[in-house]
Amino acid sequence: MRLFLLLGVCSLLSQSIFAQELVGFSTRNDDSFSEWVIYTAEEDLQGELTMRWRIRNDWSEWDYRLGEEVGSIKVKWKDDANLWELRADNSIVTIRTVYKDDWRQWEVRASDYSIDVESKYGNILEEWSIRASDLGTFEMFTSWEGDLRDWVIEDRLGAEVSVHTKIALAFIPILYSTPKY
Repeated sequence: MRLFLLLGVCSLLSQSIFAQELVGFSTRNDDSFSEWVIYTAEEDLQGELTMRWRIRNDWSEWDYRLGEEVGSIKVKWKDDANLWELRADNSIVTIRTVYKDDWRQWEVRASDYSIDVESKYGNILEEWSIRASDLGTFEMFTSWEGDLRDWVIEDRLGAEVSVHTKIALAFIPILYSTPKY
C-alpha cells in the first residue's frame, strides 16, 4: 500500500512540473538580453534562460532550467533563423516561421499538437498571443510599453501542453522583440 501511495505522490509532483503555469520573464540584468529569469505561478519555483555563447554574442543557442526540467533551444541550420529546435526530455519541439522570414508568426509543434503564436500588431512586437486553439490561451506582453526587459504571461493552456512547449511559445517573442547587441 505504501508503494502505491509513494508512486501516486511522485506522479502528482511530476505532473505539477509538466503542467507548470508560466507568469513572466525578466532580464537578469538591466543592460543585457542574454540572461532571463523565468517566473511561474509557484512563487518558490523560478527558472533561467541563458544564451549559451554570451562572450561571442551568439544568439543561435540557448539553455534553460525550470526546477528539474532542463533543455536547449537552437537554430536548426546556422544560416537560417526560420527554424529552431527545443530539445528536452527525449523530445523535440520545432519552432518555425509560418511564412519565410516573417518573424511575427510562428508555429510551435510538439509531437501531439501544433500551436501558432503571433504578434498582435505588425509593427509593434510587444504583445503576442496564440491563434485560436482548443488547447487553451496563451498571451504575453511587456510590463511597461517600450520596456522589453519584463514580460507578463497569461498562461491558460491545458495540462497536455508541456512546460517545454510553453517555454518555446515565450522564447520566440522574447528573442525576436529584443535588440541584439
